[in-house]
Amino acid sequence: MKRIIALCDYKGRFGSKYFPHIYRKGMDKALLEKCFQNFGYSVLYEQMIDAPALEFSNTPVIYSSSEDADYRYKSFIEDMVLGIELRGAKTLPPFKLLRATNNKILMEQLRNIYLPKQYHTNTKFFGTLEELIQNTMKLSYPLVVKTAGGAVSRGVFKAQNSAELLRIAKNISRSSNPLYEFKDKLREFRHRGYSKESLHRNKFIVQEYQDGVQNDWKVLVYYDKVFILRRQNRPGDFRASGSGLFSFDDTVDSRLLEAGIEIRKALDIPIVSLDLAFKDDIVILFEFQGVHFGTSTLEKSPYYYTKSSGEWQKIVGKSILEDVYAKAIVDYLEKEN
Repeated sequence: MKRIIALCDYKGRFGSKYFPHIYRKGMDKALLEKCFQNFGYSVLYEQMIDAPALEFSNTPVIYSSSEDADYRYKSFIEDMVLGIELRGAKTLPPFKLLRATNNKILMEQLRNIYLPKQYHTNTKFFGTLEELIQNTMKLSYPLVVKTAGGAVSRGVFKAQNSAELLRIAKNISRSSNPLYEFKDKLREFRHRGYSKESLHRNKFIVQEYQDGVQNDWKVLVYYDKVFILRRQNRPGDFRASGSGLFSFDDTVDSRLLEAGIEIRKALDIPIVSLDLAFKDDIVILFEFQGVHFGTSTLEKSPYYYTKSSGEWQKIVGKSILEDVYAKAIVDYLEKEN
């Protein structure tokens, strides 16, 4: 039987799950192990801290991320995953997708590097407020301003003009550290010509506002299975994520399904979470995530779509997360590698 290594966090958890047996416990590891065995793979669960000492050879490695406060443990996971990847481990997904999770600076760059032009955006990246101030004359309004991290529409704002843009950017980029700022003032006093460090060093992005979009779709792609949920915008708001106005439609536009598969393949990963919408009758992509995303769309969905003999088929029935996840990983390993 082939083998796969699954890296667990400091609580022994693997993955995320909307309906776990124990609150925030992640996937059912025993069930996941059984599902992998059904597809011809044995799973070896290992702690994240032991990753540097493991022997990988041709054994693929699966893992999940973290959304802990300030992403401190996520940073540790990044160090571990990059380290084993540099040693030759086949990580699913690769490190670049982990680094792009809750990091729109890299996510937007990966979009424009790997995805077809239809899904590209004209995004401006800023590491400080001062960089924005130096470039405000190059921008057109309205604009959407986003913090680098955040989910469920947190950290997403609309700016109608330069004054609003600067006000929003000043607020979200503030990087408070009183002791460091005091020391920096002393440097300015002691050293003529010294320029103080920015007080606004939380990175953010600025994008073109997509007018006329009334809803989007949360699309989860597990290799060849597509789960899709309509999300209506909040009343009087341009954001759909987190609105609570969700529905599973009886019929789904096949262009959304095609886009989901196309983007997954372009990113060369087994699973992906997408926020898709229509703009001028063309599918557009708001955001994507390749690891540790919400699974409620899959767990609640009464159906999924898959393509058979060139035609999309609607498969009615509830899905089991662990089974779908294991099948996606195995199919990716067996069919594409």
